[in-house]
Amino acid sequence: MSRLPRTPRSRAVHGVALMFALFLGAPGTGQAFAAADTDDIEVGDCFNTGAEIKAEAPAPLSVDIVPCEEPHQSEVFAVVTLPGGPYPGETKVIATADEKCRGRELFDYIGADPELPDTMRGYYYYPRPDNWADGDREISCFLADSAGPSTGSVRAATS
Repeated sequence: MSRLPRTPRSRAVHGVALMFALFLGAPGTGQAFAAADTDDIEVGDCFNTGAEIKAEAPAPLSVDIVPCEEPHQSEVFAVVTLPGGPYPGETKVIATADEKCRGRELFDYIGADPELPDTMRGYYYYPRPDNWADGDREISCFLADSAGPSTGSVRAATS
């Protein structure tokens, strides 16, 4: 598991890379559609960070959301809201993110038998204690391709 630490800022979250068989990031160059803080991205959003997504590299504070038909670096497949209360600790938050970003949420989005490039990897952003104190309870799971920007969505067709 590799981390994508973000520069500290209120409401910013840190990211962790999921290194599992299907999913790695690469820079995108698509036209910006709308700028958003990384804690405001939603399921189905395709986005570019303006920087390479790689293990141990600083994650961005904001992203450019673009239509999925345009070249893009990443696509959000799940946003998981953690329960309120005191911060559960980074270890527990990471364990929850590992489970949710590799589990049913992923396959519900991409389908049970997807044909994804071998260069695709999964990543997630998660709240740190300072973000938790500001009300951030979301883990954002996304896919990215080390081969470069892609076009179209990896979302399974709905019937």
